[in-house]
Amino acid sequence: MAELLKILLSFSEQAGAVARAVREEPHLFSLLVEEKGEEEKNQRFAHDFKTLADVLIQETLRHRIAQHFPVLSDHVQGEESAEFTNTLGETITVRICSTQHDTAHLLAKVLGGNREAAEILATLVHSEFPWNEEQGLENIPDLPVESLGIWIDPIDSTGEYVKGEKGTAVGKIWQQGLPCVTVLIGLYDCANGLPIGGVVNQPFASFDDEKQRWQGQAYWGVSWGGTRVHNLPPAPVIGKDEQKRLVVVVSSSENSELLVQLENGGFTVVCATGAGYKILAVILGQCDACLSSKGSTFRWDTAAPHALLEAVGGGVVSYTHLREHHTLKDTIAAEDLKELQIRYHHPNPNPPQPGQLWSNAGGFVAYRDPGVLSHILACFK
Repeated sequence: MAELLKILLSFSEQAGAVARAVREEPHLFSLLVEEKGEEEKNQRFAHDFKTLADVLIQETLRHRIAQHFPVLSDHVQGEESAEFTNTLGETITVRICSTQHDTAHLLAKVLGGNREAAEILATLVHSEFPWNEEQGLENIPDLPVESLGIWIDPIDSTGEYVKGEKGTAVGKIWQQGLPCVTVLIGLYDCANGLPIGGVVNQPFASFDDEKQRWQGQAYWGVSWGGTRVHNLPPAPVIGKDEQKRLVVVVSSSENSELLVQLENGGFTVVCATGAGYKILAVILGQCDACLSSKGSTFRWDTAAPHALLEAVGGGVVSYTHLREHHTLKDTIAAEDLKELQIRYHHPNPNPPQPGQLWSNAGGFVAYRDPGVLSHILACFK
């Protein structure tokens, strides 16, 4: 398990390097943006994008996993289709070849013959980015690899990635911009669907003014068999000593009536973009909860940060099921809380649209301290 996590951490650094390289090369970046087809669009946006960087990152992980853990190669699921249409109208399946030369040749086809751009990207995906921070990894429990599934979101908050702005923040929470972009890799138990490990990488965590370039940051966590281990900093006590009010982060498209209920219930509401980033703010203790009442997020958005929250005693529950449960019981017992957790092994039965097969149809509430759920439910009385 430690070896697998080390590979995922190394891969997340590689993914971050690909994301930064694409952004730092304006001419290259302009070649790599392709508007998604109607069936792939997130319903919340008029325009949504996928990039070749998305597909490359996803397929690089599949390639790396197949090399080191062949039994897992068919268990990697992600947001993006591997098919990419070039400027000549040719549809090409993106994959990582056995050699850098062959990968560059394939990518040159995708890029309409732009060999220079293809060589840059091929070099990145065939490079090694070793993870050298060993602290904590020795405490990771053993787990039968064949029982795992993997969800990946290669570049979460693609819209912010495409715009490429430094962004604005409220306190420590970024509302928009490149810091809201994350690479998400989540491990789950194929038997019960519960998250057991994950990596959240922020490719644009901070900007170095002296070097005039972005620097990344990776976080990881594992929760299995009663053992919890992670590299997360201790969470500050938010909403209790430092502030009078609890803080909940939501999407700017959240239901206005719900926001009023939360504010009247004693919460300070902060809007931000990127599902992975918003939950990361909870993980780092920068807010008390992240809430989405809509089915506009997907398993690949929540699997990785959910695993990190489990590693620090938190979780991600279905918003709809939480409210339904509260109508039946006044308190939430530990065993009930486990049942409310989002699961990652089965698609939604009979989704209204094919694109909603793996959506978090009932919305979600992410928390680090389970006690915050009672405060949220009190807002709805």
